[in-house]
Amino acid sequence: MTASALIKESDLKRMAKIAKRDGVTVWIEINGKRIGVSPDIPDIHSGAPVAPPVEYDF
Repeated sequence: MTASALIKESDLKRMAKIAKRDGVTVWIEINGKRIGVSPDIPDIHSGAPVAPPVEYDF
């Protein structure tokens, strides 16, 4: 007989929805084991490149 899962798939999906909506990391601890879900945030880091600063010669 196999052991039951520490957390249900529906709970993980609910945590992922919160993480994505609010942009936070969600953690749950069960019997000393931590399970976490982080948002997928590649959009923040994939924007247009920033132009280098203009150097002024006074």
